[in-house]
Amino acid sequence: MFGNKNEIQLNSLSLGTTFKYKSNTWEIIEISDYDWGVDGKSVEYKIRSKNNSEAYLEVERYQGDYEIYFSESIEIPQETLKDGMATKIMIYDGQEYEQEEHYRGSSKNQTLGTSWEKTEVFMFYASDDALLTIEKTKDDTLAVYYGVEIKEKALKNIKSTK
Repeated sequence: MFGNKNEIQLNSLSLGTTFKYKSNTWEIIEISDYDWGVDGKSVEYKIRSKNNSEAYLEVERYQGDYEIYFSESIEIPQETLKDGMATKIMIYDGQEYEQEEHYRGSSKNQTLGTSWEKTEVFMFYASDDALLTIEKTKDDTLAVYYGVEIKEKALKNIKSTK
């Protein structure tokens, strides 16, 4: 900010970069790019904590600010996910989530060197802003993630390997 050359660009972190979030240290172990067409671009970091928990940090630059989501993979039966996508309502852990966003685009895992693949995302929000994201890949596989939007300042002690 204000010409600080040391400002870290959260949407262009590298493999091995570490940071603290909620008293855990996380390391970036994979990087995937998402292209949402007219809806912009985002980057998703697969991260691992010191105790080997895995999670995801999605970062999008929007109108000069970052939108950042911290998510963890969860298990919900495929039929429940399909019903939720049809009705635009999901119940998870006793809380109701309503679909507010739906995006189609492409994703590419930079770390594994995959080709661009079609991706579709359904985003369901609860009244407390918790988020369920259903990701549908080209072979109709459904994966679901539970997450929250976080502020840039929640990420502390960011150390790049470069």
